[in-house]
Amino acid sequence: MMHGKSNKMKLSNPTVVVVVVLILMSFIMVIFFPVVSEQQQQGEPRSVLKLAKANVSIDIPISKGYIDGNIAYFIATDASDKHAVSSITNNTGFPVNYAPLLNNTSESIRGQGYVFLNGVQGEAPGGFQLPVANAVPGDGDYSPIWQTNFVKWNDNATARELKSVEEITAAEQRWELSINQTDIILNHPAIQWQNGSLMVREDANNITDDTPYTRGQVLNIDTENMIVTMVAHRGWGPDGKTIYYIVTDTTPEMPANMMGVSHVPINEELAGTSVAPGLFQFTNGINGSGPMGFQAGIGETAPGDRTYSPMWLISFIEWNDPSQARVLETVNDVAAVQQAGLITVIPAMGGMHVVNCPFIDTDTVFKHQSQQFGPQQQ
Repeated sequence: MMHGKSNKMKLSNPTVVVVVVLILMSFIMVIFFPVVSEQQQQGEPRSVLKLAKANVSIDIPISKGYIDGNIAYFIATDASDKHAVSSITNNTGFPVNYAPLLNNTSESIRGQGYVFLNGVQGEAPGGFQLPVANAVPGDGDYSPIWQTNFVKWNDNATARELKSVEEITAAEQRWELSINQTDIILNHPAIQWQNGSLMVREDANNITDDTPYTRGQVLNIDTENMIVTMVAHRGWGPDGKTIYYIVTDTTPEMPANMMGVSHVPINEELAGTSVAPGLFQFTNGINGSGPMGFQAGIGETAPGDRTYSPMWLISFIEWNDPSQARVLETVNDVAAVQQAGLITVIPAMGGMHVVNCPFIDTDTVFKHQSQQFGPQQQ
């Protein structure tokens, strides 16, 4: 009996417990310390930040119009005019961003879109013929940023369907119609056109948090139901709130080909202007779901801000010592670590990397999340 009692006292002795804990800790350190030391010597971060729902398939309504006599399909994501924002949103059921900065685009880089106010009955939202645009991707004067022109047939003219800018201009010269050039600027990128389209991904049914940004941004183009399904990528707005964005076109040509979007050379003219706020992407540091395999990017502005624009000037953030990397969520975070000398901010592609990345709020993304393409990540 006394022997059993003595053993119980030894096992419950605080000194014995401490010794056992120290032995276990020493064993753990022996196992893991070499791995940690190797990481520290290599200067590699020891953290991973992979956002949930980092890539979401989203259905966006498409519209159609004529270009050089052929049908082309577009999406509308942003407008500089509040009435246009309301009108397009009501017609499509998909929210359009108010982006007054689009008015600051120079005339030399604006595409031209023509909307008919009367004449031949047709499929356009106003009940008349389809609109007409001046160019498609691959044309030297193509731009996703359209200036809206209202076309009205004169009373004594015989209205007919016009399918090209040349036909509209010729009819104006014959005094058959008038053209009213407005200050309404739209972000209206082309999705599909005669003999071309944005690249459609081959892994459309396998979109996950780890899906790479390369090899296309489109999952499906359904011209019968007038829907394009695209990949929406998760990132941060300037205040750390979650945003999503799609990608439709960019310059230079190399990243356009890599992402499977249109190359638009004249977008370079937006670099250094107010129309192209900054979007920061990370080239090292914490591994994650950003476009280059590190943490998600941060935009300088977001829809609802008067400084918002869908045209972004890309800069790369590089941690000077990757082992000191930490999660950055806001533009203030970026400014603070830059001032502390922890990061270097590098203008991408010589300061000429401008990407058309319309931001989409989370409610819209999940309301319009595709039920056909990509797994529904919970």
